[in-house]
Amino acid sequence: MFEIKHLKTIRALNATGSIKKAAEQLFTSQSALSHQIKDLEQRIEKSLFIRNTQPLEFTQAGEMLLALANTVIPEIEHTAQQLKAPLASINHLKLAIACHACFQWLLPITSKFNERHKNLTIEYLDEGFFNRTQQQQVDILFTDVKTDDDIFNYAEIGQFEVIAVMAKEVSMPTHSATKEDVSMANKPTDDTIQAIDFKKLTLLTYPLPPEQLDIFSLFLNAQNIQPKAIKQVKNSHVMLQMAAANMGVAVLPDWLVNSISLQSLVTRKRLGSKGIYKTLYARYANNNYQQDTIKQLIPEVIKAFQQLKNAVLYQ
Repeated sequence: MFEIKHLKTIRALNATGSIKKAAEQLFTSQSALSHQIKDLEQRIEKSLFIRNTQPLEFTQAGEMLLALANTVIPEIEHTAQQLKAPLASINHLKLAIACHACFQWLLPITSKFNERHKNLTIEYLDEGFFNRTQQQQVDILFTDVKTDDDIFNYAEIGQFEVIAVMAKEVSMPTHSATKEDVSMANKPTDDTIQAIDFKKLTLLTYPLPPEQLDIFSLFLNAQNIQPKAIKQVKNSHVMLQMAAANMGVAVLPDWLVNSISLQSLVTRKRLGSKGIYKTLYARYANNNYQQDTIKQLIPEVIKAFQQLKNAVLYQ
């Protein structure tokens, strides 16, 4: 129906806002580009953009092709660069972490791995990097979200529990003891915290929108509950120090809480009666040209994660 050249044309039109400038960018004539656009519109039986708009405004069909072009073209260009590069220069592993708390224990592992593989360069990409197109340029993405996608492999690193952490002397809120509204305050020996308890607690979180935070998507939203207040904290250790100082309640992976030196100052609470459990994965593309290196690194990550979990179990 359409070809790579058509997708490149769509991207050029979007970047320049006009047929004339797009033709200049593509090193072709305006008439040749107009003919190509007309040919594409005949193939899809739809207009690509609204005529006589400045800058050019895409129709719905044009927007759909633009989205496709922005996904496909970068991958083609990336692969072409890899194929052209000398073998020694492509030994560059790009890692990204969609789990805020993971960086502090992954970095030492990858650093040691790097020491044993002198020709390997490991680069951590910023978390702001994450849209679908860019994620596909990452060699390994560490994430606790698994999607049905045939182009990726998911290696299970391990399971963990998301828990609430607070100062031992924290004063828990009290609530009306209705059948549906029983909180931890009514059960002082219980090691759980209920969603309703957060109505009178300050929640310490990473600087992310609520829809990206487990405490909301997996716990509070189901009961339409909002915390009394929210304080956003970038650093895990600072967040835990604030929890220990009774400045709020942090919700974090169990292994992270175990790794700090403030354990004697904080207490852990399970989220709800059943708790919330997740799995950490290492995601990599089926056709990644560095699969041998990736498959050497992942077992070391799994081993390190298991050591963290064992420390949690036997503390």
